[in-house]
Amino acid sequence: MTSTKNEHVERGPEAAGETVGAVFVGCGYAADFYGATLPNYPHIEVKGAFDVESERAASFAGEYGGRVFGDLREVLADPDVSLVVNLTPVSQHYTVTKAALLAGKHVYSEKPLASTLPEATELVELARERGLLLSSAPSTVFSQSAQTLLRAVGDGLIGKPRLVHASLDMGALAFMPYTQWRSRRGVPWPYRDEIANGCVMEHAGYQLSWLVAMFGPVVRMAAHTSLQLGGQWPEHTEVAPDISLGFLEFADGTVCRLSIGWVAPADLSLTVIGDQGTLSVGDVWQASAPVMLRRNARTSGKTNAYLGEPEQLPFVIPPARHRYDDTHDLTVGAGVADMAMAIIKGEQPFLSADFSLHVLDVSLRLSEGRGVMEDVPVRAGDDKKLAVAPAGAGTAAR
Repeated sequence: MTSTKNEHVERGPEAAGETVGAVFVGCGYAADFYGATLPNYPHIEVKGAFDVESERAASFAGEYGGRVFGDLREVLADPDVSLVVNLTPVSQHYTVTKAALLAGKHVYSEKPLASTLPEATELVELARERGLLLSSAPSTVFSQSAQTLLRAVGDGLIGKPRLVHASLDMGALAFMPYTQWRSRRGVPWPYRDEIANGCVMEHAGYQLSWLVAMFGPVVRMAAHTSLQLGGQWPEHTEVAPDISLGFLEFADGTVCRLSIGWVAPADLSLTVIGDQGTLSVGDVWQASAPVMLRRNARTSGKTNAYLGEPEQLPFVIPPARHRYDDTHDLTVGAGVADMAMAIIKGEQPFLSADFSLHVLDVSLRLSEGRGVMEDVPVRAGDDKKLAVAPAGAGTAAR
């Protein structure tokens, strides 16, 4: 059974001069989120980029460094490349990651690890067989907000956690000007891919990674999905369910109500309710969103109030210097940095293959709307890592 105690791991400063050569495969919209934050992590050496649309690879390399690779085979044959960062469309994650592992490269993949659990399991087993590291986004668990929240929960500021209310409702996406969205390099947001993948596969990990880090793996769950705004999209657009409601039970007994969708007004909040108070973050997509503590307080008379005034907790790590100037700040480079440091030190990254596989498993169950309360298998290796708070790993504060 997974430990219910949050242990804090400090990886320590990187060894002077040690770097990991990384190539970015896929240079679309999300690639700018990575490129802009890479200067925070001097142990990552950008060797270059490859994209089937060569002009995107050229603009990425011109903006963030390295050279343009002619094809994937050239990337995989380069002995100076230790780490492949797979930012291809979701439909290509499995193929590109498998090719990289077979070529002896470590892989950090954008979410999800693969489109199906069997494919992802195959990748995890292949990495293990070959002694390679495999990890997957999202990496917001390394943000100032997440690190501070995890530390506060682990330090018992609200007593024993009992209940979590978590939301990833992005607003009614179909009514937004999504065709106008562009990245820093002018790459359009791939709305057709995103809508086909669905709100759960695109976004569930942003909450699940924090929750699993705090409370251990999900052991029981139920879910329901619905499609409400399917008729609002352009013709011939494949549309996945746009609402998912889940009930999760974690290894330490904490339970969670999780709402994910593209229908309700925006709400990206996370509130942890303990028997001695609450901790809350208003927006898990903002790396420096305040973490608010409300302690149980004595009251009298006929009132429903029992909590004291909110107090903002000091962040436990400093802010990253280099950030992506957009509507949200997702610290995406921190996951690559955590992987690179693990390569240097011969360790597993915090966002290990087992961690990533578990988050994918739960995400798939949520996206499929499995309505019956059922047990979620905890695989070998899960209990070793999932309940460990990273406390600074992957951040610029090493």
